[in-house]
Amino acid sequence: MTFPPPGPAEQTPQAYSHPGVPQQAPHPQPGQPGAWGPEQGGYLPPNGPVPPKKTNVLAITGFVLAIVGLLLCLIPFINLFAAVLALAGLVLGIVGLVKARTLGNGKGLSIAAIIVAVVAGLGVIISQVVFVAALDGLSKELDSIAVESGVSEDLVPEDPADGTSAVEDPAADASSPALVFGDIAEFEDGLEVGAGAPAAFTPSDTAAGVEGFTQFVRIDVTLTNGTEEAFDPALTYVTLSSAGTEGSRVFDSGNGIDGGPSTSLLPGQAVTFPVVFGVTDPADLTLEVSPGAWEYSSVIFSTVG
Repeated sequence: MTFPPPGPAEQTPQAYSHPGVPQQAPHPQPGQPGAWGPEQGGYLPPNGPVPPKKTNVLAITGFVLAIVGLLLCLIPFINLFAAVLALAGLVLGIVGLVKARTLGNGKGLSIAAIIVAVVAGLGVIISQVVFVAALDGLSKELDSIAVESGVSEDLVPEDPADGTSAVEDPAADASSPALVFGDIAEFEDGLEVGAGAPAAFTPSDTAAGVEGFTQFVRIDVTLTNGTEEAFDPALTYVTLSSAGTEGSRVFDSGNGIDGGPSTSLLPGQAVTFPVVFGVTDPADLTLEVSPGAWEYSSVIFSTVG
């Protein structure tokens, strides 16, 4: 049996199409180049790449400052610096909150910075009030201890030049904090304070401080500077009580009662000045002389032991 020789290869018939109509390219298969977009990249948004969001630096800075202020707000003295940090954190937190609307981030940190800054500010106020109250209580306690110790610990009665005892009333001995009028008290540094015997006084019509009183006494106060430095007598303060009632100091320029001295005393110098008070009972007097604001204790003279 014989077969016919093979003929020419049959060609694949072309797809049927209408003349003049362009042929569509075959659909690409997945995995082939150009299947889902350009070879150099994937999907691109219609408006191009999205820019990265900017950091809200003000919010972060405000939060950090507020936290540091909160940590330091309860420490005395340092809490003043904490108050500045809290204030700065509050301002930056508010500004950062405004910026968060445009930046799109930092809103939470800004709100946290504001809250922490407010809490730190309250902590500064509370700690400062407690600290001042503690100092005030300590000062009062120290003053109370100084008063209870007695003036006799700081003062040494001095004998007058005539040789008689400086303590004329036996009731006013060294254990009593009050001296009698006519005594001289000497501090350890050499400053001397004396008060003469009370004498009746009649104020003039132009005198001030006479209201409510019908009896008046004059007492001469003497300050002698036995220290090695100049002493300012302008800081001397004198008060008087009579029969349990506070006396009224009288100023009478017509009789030369104008007030205490103001010129400093050099070492070895002395000055005597009069004081006048309206009193309830001239026989019951207690005079208190404070020769300085802090460095000297008050000297008390009394007519009763």
